[in-house]
Amino acid sequence: MARSDDFKIGPGDGYRYSAPEPDRDRQDRESGYLILAILVGLLMLAIATGHVTIFYY
Repeated sequence: MARSDDFKIGPGDGYRYSAPEPDRDRQDRESGYLILAILVGLLMLAIATGHVTIFYY
C-alpha cells in the first residue's frame, strides 16, 4: 500500500510559502515603475511631436 506522501500532483521543489513583502519594498518598486512609465511617456510624446527623429527619410 502506498503512503499518502508518495503521491504528488507535481514535483516538489521545496517552495511552500511566500512571506508577505515589506511595505517599504513594495513602495520602492511601485515608485520605480511610475518613474519608468513617465520617462517612456515623455519619450513617446517627443517622438510623436517630431522632437526626436527615429528614421531619416
